[in-house]
Amino acid sequence: MPSTNPSTHPQPLIRETLPRFAIVMAVLLALAAFPQSALFTIERIEVTGAETLAPSTVIAIAGVHRGERLFAVDSAGVLQRLRADPRIRAADLRLRPPRTVAIAITERRPIVALAVGDRFALLADDLVTVALSPDAAGMPAVTDRVGGIAWARPGAPVASEGARLAIAALSAIPSPLRIDLKRIVVAPGGDLTLVVRAGLEIRAGGLAGLGERLAQVPQILDTLQARGVVASSLDLRYAGSVVVRPQSGGEAR
Repeated sequence: MPSTNPSTHPQPLIRETLPRFAIVMAVLLALAAFPQSALFTIERIEVTGAETLAPSTVIAIAGVHRGERLFAVDSAGVLQRLRADPRIRAADLRLRPPRTVAIAITERRPIVALAVGDRFALLADDLVTVALSPDAAGMPAVTDRVGGIAWARPGAPVASEGARLAIAALSAIPSPLRIDLKRIVVAPGGDLTLVVRAGLEIRAGGLAGLGERLAQVPQILDTLQARGVVASSLDLRYAGSVVVRPQSGGEAR
């Protein structure tokens, strides 16, 4: 009777298993080595969304370098560095094999300069400090008399109700006035005073109805000019009337 013990027939099983194992291992090793090959090295770094920042600056912040392996890029670290820069509101990263990294950003731009001690915090519309400056850097300066501002740090929002109101007011200011706007003073209660470059003060009241009140200003100034009157201030806070203070010191309604 022939033996049925499996141990007496090991060779066919070994001959079938070893080639399959070798093939599987070869495929796995090839797949593991493929991303590390010289084919996948960074040659091109594309930057989109940079308008005031130079693309080279964005690349330097990202910390991505030509010649490094594409799949060795620490995507999470790159995004963290980009988003930590106060000048960058949002960032995205794409690896495009075989040799391209694409960086897309949305810039955060300052629109007002909030007086903080002897410096100015240049603020974006989300109240984040983009930078600190010794001057207003050509932007409307904001004086917050609602509450004192203890500190400001690049990359952090400021706790300033005055700055919030001033930024909200910008969209209601007619273009001719906004171009010449030098300073916004926010008083307790939220009353706004606009100071234009010629020195004219416009006491504009609160946010409610601000656009309608300020829309009168160009016509008022034209009328005063036709009469030879140079105003030092306009007070728009009283419904149905405008108080004009001429530079000579008198008042007219």
